[in-house]
Amino acid sequence: MKRLIIGMLIIMMSIINYGCGNNQNENKYKSQINKVMKIQQETHKEMVKKSNEVNPEFNKDKVNTYVFNDGKLIIISYKLFKDKDQMFYATYEFKNDKIFYKRDIDPKTYVKEHQSDYKDIKVK
Repeated sequence: MKRLIIGMLIIMMSIINYGCGNNQNENKYKSQINKVMKIQQETHKEMVKKSNEVNPEFNKDKVNTYVFNDGKLIIISYKLFKDKDQMFYATYEFKNDKIFYKRDIDPKTYVKEHQSDYKDIKVK
């Protein structure tokens, strides 16, 4: 009986520890993620002006975020178009305190093939 209680305590502590660790990563990358979101929000406004098919609002609460290479590469995905469920992916790279939009990689494939340091999935 004691072993069962100890086992349950260990499992509960592991779950709590895992949850806290995820929050630490979120806080670690929060500044970079916020910078990317701000850039994408401005970019989205420009896309709305150019096409009636684009969702009129950029909702940060409906954006998936993937962080790679200790925060040097951030990929976001969200539903760009009103009538499509297809996800739009955008990749940003941090180099020497500057942020660059990366066009030379396929972000959807990159997300599938690489282990992220942090991810926040809000839309599937």
